Amino acid sequence: MTKILVKDQEFVLTSFQNEAELEKIVIQHYTKIFGENTYYFDLKKGIKHKKGDILTIPDGYLLRFNSEPSLTIIENELSTHDIVTHIGVQFIKFNSALTDTSKYRVKKFLTDYLKKNPKEEDKVKQLLSNTPYNNSSDLLDAVVMEKKMDFAIIIDDATEELERVVSPFNPEIIVLKKFQCNNNIIYHIEMDSSPLEIIPIKNLMKSEMRELPQIDTIVSPAQPEGFNDIFLKENRWFKIRIHPKMLQKIKYIAIYEVAPISAIRYIGEVAEIKPYKNTGKFELVLNGPAKKLKTPIRRSKEYPNIAPQGSKYTYRRLFDGATKLEDIFLR
Repeated sequence: MTKILVKDQEFVLTSFQNEAELEKIVIQHYTKIFGENTYYFDLKKGIKHKKGDILTIPDGYLLRFNSEPSLTIIENELSTHDIVTHIGVQFIKFNSALTDTSKYRVKKFLTDYLKKNPKEEDKVKQLLSNTPYNNSSDLLDAVVMEKKMDFAIIIDDATEELERVVSPFNPEIIVLKKFQCNNNIIYHIEMDSSPLEIIPIKNLMKSEMRELPQIDTIVSPAQPEGFNDIFLKENRWFKIRIHPKMLQKIKYIAIYEVAPISAIRYIGEVAEIKPYKNTGKFELVLNGPAKKLKTPIRRSKEYPNIAPQGSKYTYRRLFDGATKLEDIFLR
């Protein structure tokens, strides 16, 4: 039995009553799940097939605001649902429904929603400063019409079968668990990697943001055994989830060694990225031994929570002269 102990209280793993309860928590706490620079459209609007009939209805749409903004289709699920006939089929429908015609309709109903809800549009406007775009219309044009939409599934338990079934669609898988002690409830969030986390570089003009270099480095946490035996001795790292948009961009991998080291000491050049078995995750093969940094990049007391719990993305050039994690994860 899985438990969480908080002082003298014992919180026991408890099932959600239904999917609606899980979805309510996602909507209420989406910035804690996906990050502060996001906006969640709680809209049950269908993606339509080119013939005009409704093919599938996502649970919501998530806007991510950064130098490379994106739109994610959200699916909230319970693990008790059939993995193949319910969850798998749903993702097939999502993928097949995304034509140029249907994407235009998505852009239109998102735009119309913001126009009809000025307070919500104000929230979006406040987040636009993190992007190269000046208004929500231009942003939605880009993330809906010009870019590939992402998928994310929030579920109360993830199995190997789930990984296999949804791996062709590369969704972000987030496990949200409920723990209860009498009438008190806490929620535990598990994810294999951080959401597509692009470093916010502040105080730049919009034109300068468009010229930012591409993300080229992934940082992954590791226990001592795996770090020494796999990364240093075999010159590879595996079973790592990588956002599909980042696969062609990753040129380096750095390892954050967890406590008691609590630092990044090595970085390697990536020669190859290949699927890891049939898990939807990847193996990174290095181009020779990883190089030891002149100065370890350590977790600081000022930003203790910035240490990677899953994979994080950054720029290789920020490692030069860096001494603290905030030097490569915050600008």
